[in-house]
Amino acid sequence: MLPLAGPGFSLFEQNIPLAIAIVVCSSVAYAGGSTMQHVAVGRLVDPDADNRAMNLRQLWRLIRTPMWLLGLFTIFIGASAHIVALMMAPVTVVQPVGILAVPWAVLMAARIHRHTITRAMWLAVAMTVAGIVVFTLLSASAASEHTVLDPVAIAVGCTVVCVIGATLGVLGWKGPPQLRCLMWASGGSFFYGLSAGMVKATSEVVKQDGFHAMPIFWVVAPFLVLSYGIGGFMVQQALANGPAEITVGSMTTTDPIVAVSFGLIVLGEGVRITPLAAVGMVLAGVFAVWGVVVLSRHHPDAVKAEPAVPAGAEQAVPG
Repeated sequence: MLPLAGPGFSLFEQNIPLAIAIVVCSSVAYAGGSTMQHVAVGRLVDPDADNRAMNLRQLWRLIRTPMWLLGLFTIFIGASAHIVALMMAPVTVVQPVGILAVPWAVLMAARIHRHTITRAMWLAVAMTVAGIVVFTLLSASAASEHTVLDPVAIAVGCTVVCVIGATLGVLGWKGPPQLRCLMWASGGSFFYGLSAGMVKATSEVVKQDGFHAMPIFWVVAPFLVLSYGIGGFMVQQALANGPAEITVGSMTTTDPIVAVSFGLIVLGEGVRITPLAAVGMVLAGVFAVWGVVVLSRHHPDAVKAEPAVPAGAEQAVPG
């Protein structure tokens, strides 16, 4: 790792157990904040509209809603704790722990909306958590504590992630209604995953004397601001198009996969990864993502959205 700038940064020396404990707490805050924001967003959109993407006027009303602001503050607390954890441990270890926000969000939403958590929903959550746990164990076993800051590699990696995230955003805007929440959330997750990588890179850069004169700083800083801004916009659109659990599930699955992949490939944290571990991580990631897809299909909102069979249709006899 790059040398620390001085004793003032001693708090953020490598401490993986403490970092994991901090992220567990931040996952509760994130789930609670997202659930509150979903309630606020749901009051501004037409639930029967084919496309529930919010316009600028609705977004302006949203940011003045007390419930949404409380959710934002709660998410900010969780995000701040998450950033502290990223400064204390490799992104490949810290980021996947955020998956715990999924069961928290399911429990909170069930309590608020008073719907029953079905066996299929719990199975989907278990699939997602299990996939991310395996993904984390494999990535942590191969993670390096040294971060490589290559401006060209970072710029290329950021561009690739942005293109994929933007494509998913277009699908969220124009795609099939039943997939819009998942696509918006997945697109936002790519940008949030990128922001985690940028936080890690920025934390390493600012430890250096005269960091503002370093070219790498002017690569990571703009992408950090861009990824948070666009990611936040897309997540609000996801909350407008579906339940908080789907949004949280997608984000806490796709986000760590993107962040860890960025850390391993672009930031050089995967120098010790083996081909077998790489294959295992891919399979575990696919399994976790499929869990979110299953959750989106079996959630009560998705079941209610299925077209009903007209009364008497089954008894209709041609005359």
